[in-house]
Amino acid sequence: MKKYLPILAVFLLFNCKSEPKKNRIIKSNVFKSIEIPINEDFAPKKIRTQYFFSDSGQYLAIQNKVNFEIGIFNLDSKKLAHIIPLQKQGPNGVGLNNGFEILSQDCVLIASIPPRIHFLNFAGNKKSSLAIDDPENKANYLAATNETPLLFSENSLYGIQPYFQDLYRTSESDLKKSKPIFKLNFGGKIAKLNWLSIFRPEDEWEEGKKSPDVSWAHNGDTIIVSPQLDHKFWIVSKSQEKVIGYKTAKSNKINGFRIIEGYPNGDEEIIKDLKNGRYEALLYDSYRKVFYRFFYSEIDWENYNLTPRQLLQNHSKVGVLVLNQDLEIMGEHHFGTNYVQTWNYFVGKKGLYISTNNPNRDDFDENFLKYDIIRFEGLNYED
Repeated sequence: MKKYLPILAVFLLFNCKSEPKKNRIIKSNVFKSIEIPINEDFAPKKIRTQYFFSDSGQYLAIQNKVNFEIGIFNLDSKKLAHIIPLQKQGPNGVGLNNGFEILSQDCVLIASIPPRIHFLNFAGNKKSSLAIDDPENKANYLAATNETPLLFSENSLYGIQPYFQDLYRTSESDLKKSKPIFKLNFGGKIAKLNWLSIFRPEDEWEEGKKSPDVSWAHNGDTIIVSPQLDHKFWIVSKSQEKVIGYKTAKSNKINGFRIIEGYPNGDEEIIKDLKNGRYEALLYDSYRKVFYRFFYSEIDWENYNLTPRQLLQNHSKVGVLVLNQDLEIMGEHHFGTNYVQTWNYFVGKKGLYISTNNPNRDDFDENFLKYDIIRFEGLNYED
C-alpha cells in the first residue's frame, strides 16, 4: 500500500481542487414601503436620484424626462416640494444634461455634454460654468449619475471620465496611459482643473479587453473605485492623489466577465453581458459606515419572456454585497426576480432605499415613485 501513496497524493493534488470560499447570505427586512404620487407629465430619469437631509426633513431629488427639470420630493409628506427648472439654451442653458449633484440648499451642479459643469441656484439661474478639458484623452463625456456622482470634499470636486472615443481601437498601452480622475480645486479665486496622475491597473486587460465602466463612492480621505467588470476595487487617497491599494470583493453570482473580441454584432454582446453578470452602483452608507456594491447576477436570457435588451435595461436578478469600512465582505443579499428597478437606489437615514418599480413587475405603476426601505441584519439603525 505504501508504494501507492505518492501516486494517490498527486491524484488528490490535481483532482480535488478546493471550492472558493462563498460569502454568507445576509438577511434583510423591509422596514417600510413608501409610494409617492407623481403627475402624468413627470417621468423619472432613474440614472440619478439624490437623497439629502435638512432641518425641514428628508428629500429626494430626481430628474424629469418629460419636462426639463429636477423635482425635489419630501419623503416625509410624500409630496413634490420644489422644482428646479432647467434650460438647454440661453443665458441659463446647460445643453445636454447628463446628471446633477446638489451641494447645498441653493446650489446644484449640472454635468453636460460636451463636458462642462454648470453651477445653478434652485431657481434654475446659472451662476457659472467650467469646461472639463482633457487634451491627452480627448474626453467627450461627463456624468453625474448614481454610478459616477461628482464627489465634493472641502474645497475640491472630483469627477471621473473612464471612457475612450473608440474603445474597439483602444490599445492596452492607451489604457495604461489614461488618467480617468479629475479634480477641481476651488481654493483660489479661479477654479483649477487637474487630471490626477492616477492610472488604471496594469493587469486590467490581462485576460482580454473589457468595458472601462466604473462606479465610485468616497469616505473621508478615501475614494473607492468599483469597475463593472472586475472584482477588484481601486483605493484612492485624496490627500496623496494616488492609488494606495487594491481590494477584491467578489460576489458568489459573478464568475467571469464579458470580453470584447470585436465590434458588436446584433445582441451578441448583450447576451454575453447577461450570461456573465457585472457589478453596478457602489454606495457608501455614512449612517451605518458600510459600502453597498450592487451587481447583476449571471442569467440565461432564454429563461425569460423578454428580449436581451429589455433584460439588460431592467435586469431581473439584482444583488448587493455589504462591506465594512475596510472593504471586508459582511455578506451578500439576492433580491427576488424583478424586485428591483435597476440604478434607482440610494442611502437614507432610515436605511437603504430600493426602487421596487421595475417595469417587468406585474404591479409596475408609472404614476408613483415606489421604494422599500431595506435593513440588513447586523447593522445598527435609529428609527
